[in-house]
Amino acid sequence: METRSLRFLAIGLVLAGLLAGCATTAVREDLGGLPNAEQPDYMVHPLRLIALPLTLAGNVLQYTLEEPAYFLLAPVPEGVGLSLEEQRYLAQRQEAWRQYFAGERKLVQ
Repeated sequence: METRSLRFLAIGLVLAGLLAGCATTAVREDLGGLPNAEQPDYMVHPLRLIALPLTLAGNVLQYTLEEPAYFLLAPVPEGVGLSLEEQRYLAQRQEAWRQYFAGERKLVQ
């Protein structure tokens, strides 16, 4: 069991290192000629190509499953363990959605 945990830790560290390297915002000269956001080759990195559809899927899940579930559980915050900060955030999100459906506000500003 301990060996398995260490294996997962090692894999996690390698993945974190790879992902951190993909997210750097260094100047082109610092990268030794590697492509950056100023060039179209920037999006060719395989991890970025994988991350784009995963980000889309995450956003869809957030707005179709997570937010409605939070809105349904908001009336019983003590039962589900919501902090005051989370309760305020939910109240703001509910107000934003109410304004959107009432036509008082655009979805994206």
